[in-house]
Amino acid sequence: MSRRLVSSPSGPEVRQRGMVYQKGRKQSDAWVRDERAYGYFRIDVPGQAKQKEVRLALGFCRDKVSALLKLRDEMKAAGVLDVERIRERISPVITFRSQSAWWLAEMKAGRIVNKKTRKRIRPRTIDGYSTAVDYLNTVVGGSALASLDNPQAKELVARMKEEQAGEKPRFSDKTICEYFKVFTQVIASVKDEKAKHVFPREWDLAHIALPMVCQREQHRPTFEPEEIEFIVSNVKRPMYVLAACMLAGTGIRIGELLALEIGKHISSDCTVLSIRQQRGKWGAVEPMPKTEAGFRDIDLCPALTEALKSYIGDRRSGFLFQTEKGGMLSPENFWRDGFATVVRNMGRDHVRFHAFRRFREAVLQASECRELLIDYWMGHTNSEMGSRYAKQLIENKKFRAEWSQKVGLGFELAPNLPFAIRAIRFQEHEVAA
Repeated sequence: MSRRLVSSPSGPEVRQRGMVYQKGRKQSDAWVRDERAYGYFRIDVPGQAKQKEVRLALGFCRDKVSALLKLRDEMKAAGVLDVERIRERISPVITFRSQSAWWLAEMKAGRIVNKKTRKRIRPRTIDGYSTAVDYLNTVVGGSALASLDNPQAKELVARMKEEQAGEKPRFSDKTICEYFKVFTQVIASVKDEKAKHVFPREWDLAHIALPMVCQREQHRPTFEPEEIEFIVSNVKRPMYVLAACMLAGTGIRIGELLALEIGKHISSDCTVLSIRQQRGKWGAVEPMPKTEAGFRDIDLCPALTEALKSYIGDRRSGFLFQTEKGGMLSPENFWRDGFATVVRNMGRDHVRFHAFRRFREAVLQASECRELLIDYWMGHTNSEMGSRYAKQLIENKKFRAEWSQKVGLGFELAPNLPFAIRAIRFQEHEVAA
């Protein structure tokens, strides 16, 4: 039996058909329906020149044709009759580790781009992929891509669910989904000369038991107005006072705030912030915000404008918040030196800069500001982000009650309706008695 594909007018075909037999009998002997049938076939093993022989029991079959049909079903399940699967197995061995290294290098070089925007993938995104690849290499790094399918993905997800970091799970559901996404993208990145996938896969997410991310259970901390006031009144240096006011009063991202340069991104009258760049890895400046929607101009309220003017003074250049040598500050150091102790004294834990951004979204959503302008100021790519960021408003009873009163019914009630309802209830009570 040849293990290779043969050409035909209709396309490539598999020559192998497998063999069936009964123990102690020749192929030329008559078939005995009361004896057990057996079959065997050969399957390619990635990375090995020789095929592996697979033998299996087929049970009782009334004739040889029935046994061959059973064997054919087993061969289909093993992928022996699938042209694409055979090509996978006989192609040169590509391990997950080697392919993931190539994949990351191609993204850094700009030869693999974002599917939606067709633009280079941002360094921070690549850093996230690199973290995922580092972990995946410890689990499946030495495995051939041809051998990775739904069963191996199921084992990977199960392992990630079981791993612990102290008393808590090491990976959240969101992280597991993101790592699985990287796992599938590395496998899908192998293509032939016609840009067709060499290892096509149909992932059965239910079989794999990939968790579904519940937005309601995600950790999205925010601040209340009283907490913002506490932070502003308790931080020690003017730099952190202004930073807290700007984070809470504009919704700007911390990377965008630290990359603001006087004379470039702040209007002369300090009424507008122009977001054109952000802080990159190791303190480098990235000449673009997080998304295309991040290119925006944020208008400041009069109180914040006056605070900003007072802080800048007669400076004409440099970063708005900078080190003694004029460099860009690190978000980690900025939080540790300015906010960590104050936030801890409030009794809050696992809170960072994004809580200020969620607070600003909630303030804007609670106002009568147009949704179009809110999304522009916040730099949202889609309108759904606003609803997620302002989730705290749903839990604010006072806010809900105020808007319930403002909205009203939408129609007029008859003046005597309460009396009519009371009369009906009285009649029902009399009938029941």
